[in-house]
Amino acid sequence: MVTLSESRRLRLATLCALYAAQGIPWGFLAITLTAWLADQGKTPDDIAKITMLAALPWAFKWMWGPIIDTVGVPSMGRRRPWILLAQSLMVVTILALAAVPNLAESINVIAWMVFTHNIFNALQDVAVDALAVDLLPEDERGRANGIMYGSKYLGGAIGGAGMATVMQFAGLRGALLFQVVILGGIFLMPLFFLERPGDRFLPWGAGSVARTSTVPLGERFRAFASRLTGLFVSLFRAFTIRDTLVGAFLAVTIDVGIIVLSVIGVVFIIQDLGWSDTEFAQLSGGPALFFGAGGAIAGGFLADRFGLRRVIAAAGILLACTWILFASLDSLWPNKAFVATIILAETAFGAVAAAGLFALFMGISWPKVAATQFTDYMAMLNFSRVIGSKTAASLDPLLDVRDIYYYSAGLLLLTLCLLPAVSPARARAAFAQRDKA
Repeated sequence: MVTLSESRRLRLATLCALYAAQGIPWGFLAITLTAWLADQGKTPDDIAKITMLAALPWAFKWMWGPIIDTVGVPSMGRRRPWILLAQSLMVVTILALAAVPNLAESINVIAWMVFTHNIFNALQDVAVDALAVDLLPEDERGRANGIMYGSKYLGGAIGGAGMATVMQFAGLRGALLFQVVILGGIFLMPLFFLERPGDRFLPWGAGSVARTSTVPLGERFRAFASRLTGLFVSLFRAFTIRDTLVGAFLAVTIDVGIIVLSVIGVVFIIQDLGWSDTEFAQLSGGPALFFGAGGAIAGGFLADRFGLRRVIAAAGILLACTWILFASLDSLWPNKAFVATIILAETAFGAVAAAGLFALFMGISWPKVAATQFTDYMAMLNFSRVIGSKTAASLDPLLDVRDIYYYSAGLLLLTLCLLPAVSPARARAAFAQRDKA
C-alpha cells in the first residue's frame, strides 16, 4: 500500500481532510451557534465567554508539542496515533454536547463543553501540523499551507452554512449529530493510510517489528526525560533570535481586532440590523467561507511568488481598509448587500493573510524543534483570540460599533509594522550557525 511519505497527492488529500475536520466544528461554533445564541437574545458578554473558552485550549496547545514529539506508538507512525486519539475524542465531545437539555438556557454548560471539545481539536491540530512539518518538502509548503487552510475554510462552510441549513429541518441536536457522522467518515483516512513504509495499522498488526520498542520502562522514561529536557533547551535557544522573538509578539497581537469584530459584529448584525440567525450563518458560513478558502489558496501561491511578508502586509492593509470603509458608511448599514460585501471581503483578506502567516511561522522555526516551535506560534495566534474575546467584552459597553471598527483597524495596522523584523532568511542563517556550534 502507498503511504503518505511516498505520495504527494495522498498526503495532501489526507492533510486537507484533517484540516476540514477541524473546520467543521469551528464553523459551527464560531458562526452557526453564536448566530443562534444572538437570535435567542444573548449578549456580547455571553458570546465572548463561549468564544474565549473555545480559544483557550488553543492558546495552551504548545503543551502538546513536546508530548507528541517524545511520546507515541512508534510501530503505528510518529503522528498518526495522536491524530486517531484526538479525532475520536472530538466525536465523543460533540455527542456529549448534543445530550445537554435546553441549550439556550445553559450558557455555562455550553461554554465548558465547547472548551473540552477544543482541547481535543487543538490536540488534533498539533498532531496534523507536526505531520505536515514532517512530510512536506520546503518547496511544497507555501502552496500546501494555502490548500490546507482553504480546506479548513471549506470545513467551516459545512459547519456554518451547512449546519445552519440542517438546523432548519432537524434542529440544533440534529446538526450536532450530523457533524458526528461527517467527522467519523474523515476518521477513516488516518485509520487506513499509513505515514511511512513499515508502519502498522494497529500496534499488534502486520508491519515492521523493528519499530516496536523492547527497551525496559525505566530506561524509556529516562530517555524521555532526557529528550524532553533537550527539547526545551533547544526551544529556548530558538526563541532567543530576534526574528523568532518578534514573530512571537506578532502572533500574540495580530488576531485581536479580528476576534473583537467577530464577537461584536454578530450581535450587531442580528440584534441591531435585523438579520435572522439563519441568514447570517448561511452567508458567513457559506459564501464567505468559500471566499476564505479561495483567499487562503491564493495566499499560498502569492506568498511563493511575491514573498510572505509582502502578501501578509498587503492583505492586512486591505482588511483594515475594509473595516474603515464599513465604519465610515453607516448610512449603508441597512443595505444587506453592502453588509454582505463587507463580510465577504474581510473573510477573503483575512484568509490571504493567515495562509502567509502560517508559512512565515514555518519559515522561522528551527528544523531541530520545528514541530514544537511551529505549534508554539499557532498557540500564540490563538492566545491572540483569547485576548480579542476579552477585549470585545470590555469594549462593548464603552464604545459604539463605529468606534470599535476604527479601533480594530488601527490595531491591525500597528501590528503589521512588526513584519520587517521577521525574516525567515535571517532566522535560517542564525539556525545554521547554531547547528554548527
